[in-house]
Amino acid sequence: MINKLRIIHSVFLLALIIALLLPSVASARKYSSIEIEDQAQAQWHINYASYLIDIGKYFEALEQYDTAIDYSPVAKTRVHAMFGKAMVLSTFLDAPEKAADLYRMVGRNYPDYSDTALYRLGFLYYQMNHYDRANAVFRQYLRYFPKGKFKFQAEAVILSMKAKEDQKPEVKPDEKPDQKIPEEIGKEPIIRVCLSRKVTAMTVISGSGKDKICTDELGCGRQYKVGISGNKLTLDGKVVSANRIKFKSNGTLKASYGSETKKVRGTIDVSIRKGNLLILNLVEIEDYLRSVVPAESYASWPAETLKAQAVAARTYAYYQKQHRTHLFYDVYADTYDQMYAGVEREDKRTDKAVQQTKGNVLIYKDKPILSQYTANSGGFTADAKAIFGAGKAYLIAQKDSASLKGKMASWTKKYSTSDIEAKLKKIGISVPGIKDITALEKGPSGRIIKVRIKYKSGSRDLRTRTTLGSSRVLNLPDILLRIDKSGDSYTFKGRGWGHGVGYSQWGAAELGKSKKYDDILKFYYPGSSIKRLW
Repeated sequence: MINKLRIIHSVFLLALIIALLLPSVASARKYSSIEIEDQAQAQWHINYASYLIDIGKYFEALEQYDTAIDYSPVAKTRVHAMFGKAMVLSTFLDAPEKAADLYRMVGRNYPDYSDTALYRLGFLYYQMNHYDRANAVFRQYLRYFPKGKFKFQAEAVILSMKAKEDQKPEVKPDEKPDQKIPEEIGKEPIIRVCLSRKVTAMTVISGSGKDKICTDELGCGRQYKVGISGNKLTLDGKVVSANRIKFKSNGTLKASYGSETKKVRGTIDVSIRKGNLLILNLVEIEDYLRSVVPAESYASWPAETLKAQAVAARTYAYYQKQHRTHLFYDVYADTYDQMYAGVEREDKRTDKAVQQTKGNVLIYKDKPILSQYTANSGGFTADAKAIFGAGKAYLIAQKDSASLKGKMASWTKKYSTSDIEAKLKKIGISVPGIKDITALEKGPSGRIIKVRIKYKSGSRDLRTRTTLGSSRVLNLPDILLRIDKSGDSYTFKGRGWGHGVGYSQWGAAELGKSKKYDDILKFYYPGSSIKRLW
């Protein structure tokens, strides 16, 4: 994965060097070598943010956009990153007003993009069903930009709002109808788990080896092979007219694809997306959790800890289901979202934890929370705003002594100056002759958000998590650390493992010895409450 990212980075660097060095009719601006490096970094982080959005890492995507904004000397690129950040805030993080603030900021600070920013602001209010504000913004757009590139779109939306207002009452502002928590216990949701979208062939057999497997219209059998011929699905080598095939059984199903095999409950749904098979497991959320909880926690941990993990994992999956309605899946089957190994990972102890908390979801202001969790907080949970650039009232910095008693609580890494220079050079950051590395900015938990690197010809300010401490460079487990210089080397002595935001798994393992699961969750997600939804 890291090698692929480095290859992508090299391609971007070459393209950007060419683009920036070409003479421009519109501007005589010449970029320094450092600015060319910074622009390459910015574009890499923007593209990486898109990847993180795709795998559900919304906060982490914001962090990448902020890094791009810090780096880029090009206004267009900074605006692109700000628009991307606004989209994540409004679409995935239930923070439309913060997105609106970003659009206003672009309008004030970047006149060349003020028409786009104003149109996006109006459209944001339209999506929020706040028609009065949307109407005012779109009419302002038409006054300020009578020949603007979004003129016809603005006029069309104004007409659309008028028609909608005539047909039905306005929804309460700032709420998305499909994300409101139901007042009564409802039906258990089905989760669309993406098993794979990178293979062109798969085999499905009965999990027991005895039960029949049936499809919607293609009959029943004991084993099926699915492939692709052109842009059509094949079943046992024969082209079928169906766009998707769903496999069902009275028992479990075993799917083999690439180098993986998973035995799962529910239905296996296969279709073609971008030339590959999109293999989904459609499974009830409680059955999904029977595999996830023992994969995310040790089944030997205290029962109350396992219950807390079950609620956190259930909430995470439900949140993603509500925010990925535009995609073909709700969650990935690996650590991109939550590790899902299927039936063979299930355990009686974790099954009990799932059953005893059935339907329980963490909510805040009548919406499911984004239940972030980390391996170990290092004794102090992190503030989401400090780490990711956008916060939640239930993701704050606070002392967490229990985590210090668990594994992954502390670590030490040592690098020579030449190693650090070489690793940074590989991703396109040149700092020859490093003289010092110091903390430039810290968050409320003490985590080092930015560092300053002094070298022979100047200094560079870098975000710790996305550059110096990232897996592409020093691969530091956390940024709750101290930096010590000794001769020609630097020692990074840190605590914690992960981003530090939200629920600490090793901390919860300790707290579960003396506290109930709901108290553990209230500690790690202050201000939230638990509600049974199904």
